[in-house]
Amino acid sequence: MAVFPETDSLHKVQEYTRALHHERGFDAESAAQKMLLLTEEVGELAKGVRKLAEVKFADDTRRTEAAEEAGDVFIVLMDVCNKLGIDLYEAYCDKEMKNRKRVWK
Repeated sequence: MAVFPETDSLHKVQEYTRALHHERGFDAESAAQKMLLLTEEVGELAKGVRKLAEVKFADDTRRTEAAEEAGDVFIVLMDVCNKLGIDLYEAYCDKEMKNRKRVWK
């Protein structure tokens, strides 16, 4: 089993994520499949931020079904977290603790 990092080193977190995705069988997914997942997750974050900002939604609103751009996404994610008072490493750890209890098929 992948060893959960005891540090907030981005390198260690990236290594851990690579190992757990291998264990869970997600490493066979292509970069395009991962990008679709990232887009979905960013859409979910946008919806959550809109709700916090009390932006009105239309009744028919739905969830929206290399290196430099990855940096841009990470920078913007950190900025959003900073603006919302979210510790990104803590959020990552909390979510992974929930994921470790799930059954992955």
